Amino acid sequence: MRYYFLEWVNDFEIMMLNSLAKDYPVMKINRIMRRYKSVNALMPGTLLKKWHKRFHCAVKLSAIKPDDIVICNGYSVFPFLDYIASMPCKKVLILRDSVVALTRKRRLLGQLKEDEDYIETVRPVFDVIFSFDSADCQRYSLAMIEQFLPFSLHEIQRLQQESKIENKRCFFVGGYEPIRAEILKILTPELENSGYKPDFYLLDKYNNHDSYPDNCQNKRLSYIENIEKVKHASALLEINKPEQRGLTLRALEALIFNKKLITTNASIRSMDLYDPARIFIYNVDDLEGLQDFLQSPLPHVDEKLLSKYSADNLIMTLQKVNF
Repeated sequence: MRYYFLEWVNDFEIMMLNSLAKDYPVMKINRIMRRYKSVNALMPGTLLKKWHKRFHCAVKLSAIKPDDIVICNGYSVFPFLDYIASMPCKKVLILRDSVVALTRKRRLLGQLKEDEDYIETVRPVFDVIFSFDSADCQRYSLAMIEQFLPFSLHEIQRLQQESKIENKRCFFVGGYEPIRAEILKILTPELENSGYKPDFYLLDKYNNHDSYPDNCQNKRLSYIENIEKVKHASALLEINKPEQRGLTLRALEALIFNKKLITTNASIRSMDLYDPARIFIYNVDDLEGLQDFLQSPLPHVDEKLLSKYSADNLIMTLQKVNF
């Protein structure tokens, strides 16, 4: 049995698959529909166009056998969804966005009609649909999957052993929100008084906010650049949108790279990775205690936690599915 990931192409996904491929039979197939449209446009008649699409997908996906598992993501599956439906292998869909957002985006792209629903369109195709959103899991009867980082446990252990030059910097990256700009301005003097230099990236793609903080860089970072920044910082800052409650990648990055975390996510207190010596909750913990928090030593990380939030957990979750 092999694990075929179809169209997992962003930095995070590529990093994850490359890491997993060192320990598991993980395969990736990308650019499945490349050159399809240009050739299909030349085909006369609906039947010939349909035949060409099936032939095109059959060639691209010919390596997949009945006992293999195909793993698609919610963003990119629609162009070849009808062919996936006909494949005799095991089929899994993983949603990395909310069902509402996925439905809206597919409608904007013309892949769903206004009266069509995302989940009811994909549900008949897949043996199981996973989501990171607990509310969506309850609302749509989806299977819950834990958030994870794009590193296997072996890779995490290797990263932790690397000698790295740490700077007394606090790293933040995120899109512009008024609340984020306000909190960054409040925290800047507190960090500087603790001997920390702010390393803030606040992406304002329209560049039209008068409240944009002076010490932020209006620049997009790739996930690879983000990880390099994380490695060399001493503390990480996350400022969630008010509706965000779940576990974030930033919190997991702080865990595996052994960094202090300042967060606005009060719900993290009920999670298994919470440790007050490791995590400072803005607007819950007393801001006067921030300096002591930053200067205190980091506790040891339990390897069970590292394993739980490693990419291995994705493979272990797939292995438990009763197809």
